[in-house]
Amino acid sequence: METSDSTVRCVLSELVHGAVARSALRASALTESYLVGVLLDFLRSDPQRLGLLLGAEWLKATALPPLLRYRRVREIADTTLFLSGVFADYVDSSATGSDYYRSIGTRAYLDLGALAQNRGCSESPPSADIFADTYNDLGRRFQQFALVLSTIADRELFPAQRRVLALYQRWLERGSERHRRRLLSLGVTLEIPDPLRPN
Repeated sequence: METSDSTVRCVLSELVHGAVARSALRASALTESYLVGVLLDFLRSDPQRLGLLLGAEWLKATALPPLLRYRRVREIADTTLFLSGVFADYVDSSATGSDYYRSIGTRAYLDLGALAQNRGCSESPPSADIFADTYNDLGRRFQQFALVLSTIADRELFPAQRRVLALYQRWLERGSERHRRRLLSLGVTLEIPDPLRPN
């Protein structure tokens, strides 16, 4: 039985809304809907899209005419958000690390916000201006929105105990706030072991 787009959208909407609520992040309905759209887009996208050199692609995109720039920068921004959220473990262990992805994603979404706000000269698609606030919000709080997608991935897509244990081990080693938040969203109680305290 084939699943309709509306059914998939409904399920993803529930997952995004729940993850936003668990993270105590305030997001508009339009921003939540946009996140659902990002997830839907990657369900259908070419896997090659995930292997792009995003920094180089973003620099090339900044030289394009406004309409082409808008489309290309949006693709780059959405790709960095998707990778930073759904494949957070890959991003964290990559040579460039999560700061690289966060930097590109933040800049790309803020650039989209500026392009969408300057729509007066047909420089962006007709619907772009309604997303200006969403793009700016995604740019300003990129890491928090990536955490929303990580929560969905950790709870629904890749819920293996081994994954949670590896995440916990990385948190112990690095003390990362991002790892701590992911663990808390999974319901893990965190306590830093005291090496001097007897078991």
